[in-house]
Amino acid sequence: MIVGSPSCRSQPLLTLQRHGYHCAQVDDPYAAMAELCRRPLVYRALILSLQSLYREELPLVAAIKRRFPYVEIWLTQTDGRQAALAEAMRQGADGLLDEEGLHRTATGAPNSEPAAPNRSETTPTPAVEAESPDLTDDPPLGEPILSAEELRALLQEQPSLPPTGSHES
Repeated sequence: MIVGSPSCRSQPLLTLQRHGYHCAQVDDPYAAMAELCRRPLVYRALILSLQSLYREELPLVAAIKRRFPYVEIWLTQTDGRQAALAEAMRQGADGLLDEEGLHRTATGAPNSEPAAPNRSETTPTPAVEAESPDLTDDPPLGEPILSAEELRALLQEQPSLPPTGSHES
């Protein structure tokens, strides 16, 4: 999933498509978190455009790593955003995406591979439609992921449940 304004998503989208990846796109990190919460086993990678994020939104990286440890986080459009880049890497981002492709920079992260992804793999790391491993551990508690408004919006979007066995004549 590529996270950024429409103008910031075009370059990463073209790069990933050129390497054979299929990507969903969202405008902001809140929509990305909502989508991850709605469909947690669909996405394996998140591409964050640093040009589209406020520095206050960077804890999203650590929150995703705690709640969805199998989701890799790649940063793009880092020019002029060195402080944000350093903070995102400290929060647990896995690497960078530029015009040439993915470059893994995280070392020693518990869920990262030691080398850059192999383009000839049958299931590329950033594929959004690939299955993810089942999680056996519950995510840590105590940190709100969604605001009250976002949670209400998600709950309002849920389909209504069918009636339960009682019929009126």
